[in-house]
Amino acid sequence: MAAVLLTLSGIGVGVVQGFAEDKSVADRDLADWVDQRIQDWQIKPEERPFDAIGWAKDIREAERLAREHQRPVFLFTHDGRMGIGRC
Repeated sequence: MAAVLLTLSGIGVGVVQGFAEDKSVADRDLADWVDQRIQDWQIKPEERPFDAIGWAKDIREAERLAREHQRPVFLFTHDGRMGIGRC
């Protein structure tokens, strides 16, 4: 618990320091500055190998593609929410 709090407080300090460095943004440039910050924080494609998986809509399509490309099928099912790690 203490490690989590220290980590979160470290993140907060980093955000405040980053804001303090960029505080000289003029009002007319604020929207562009925010857009750029959002762009910089977005996950890059190389950080998302999950998206490179060739997903199939159903098992029949997966089996057809497996035969066509002589590749195995990995069947993944879930009942819950993948975003919180409960599969």
